[in-house]
Amino acid sequence: MNPAEAVFLYLPVPFWAVFVVLLYRHDLSRLTHPVRDDGSLRNWWSVLTYLGILDAGTNRPSRKREILPFVIYLSISAGVSLSWTLRLFPLVWYYLIIVQGISGIVLTAATMQYIGTPPRRPYVDVLTYPRLGSRVRHLPKALPVKPADDRKLPEPEEKKTPKLTRAKRHIIVLFRSIKRRLRR
Repeated sequence: MNPAEAVFLYLPVPFWAVFVVLLYRHDLSRLTHPVRDDGSLRNWWSVLTYLGILDAGTNRPSRKREILPFVIYLSISAGVSLSWTLRLFPLVWYYLIIVQGISGIVLTAATMQYIGTPPRRPYVDVLTYPRLGSRVRHLPKALPVKPADDRKLPEPEEKKTPKLTRAKRHIIVLFRSIKRRLRR
C-alpha cells in the first residue's frame, strides 16, 4: 500500500486540515495565532474577585471544565477513526474515507471551539435590523426646528377637511364597529 493511501484511508488529519482551511479561508491568520476572547470561568472569577462582587470564600473554578469538551471531541474522533478495526463494515476504500471524514468533522468542531467561529467572507452586509425606511414611517412627526439665523419658516397650511354628511358618518361608524368585531 502506498503511504499516501494509508494516510488518507486510516487517519483523519488530512480531512481535518481541509475542513479547517475551508472554514477559515477568509482569515487564515487565525490559524497561526488564534486570537479569541478568553471568557473562561477562571478569568471571570479573577475579575469578579478583583471588583469585590464575589464573596471571599468562593473557590476558583478548575480547568477540568475547560478541558473536558476537548477530551470528549478527541475520544469521539478516535473511536470513529478506529472503528474500521472492529470490522463493522467492509474494508473498501470509500467506506474508510467516509469514516475518516466524519472523524475529521469532529476534530473540526473541536478546533472551532478553540479558535472561535469562522470569519465571514469580506464585503458581506449583515442587516441585524429591518431596513431603515420601514422604521422611519412609524416615527412620530417632529416639530420643525427653528433655524439658527432666526428666520421664520413658513407656517404649514392646515388641511381643510370636507364636511361629512350624515350618511357618510353612519358608514364610518358602521365600518369601525365591524373592524372592532373582527379584531376580537
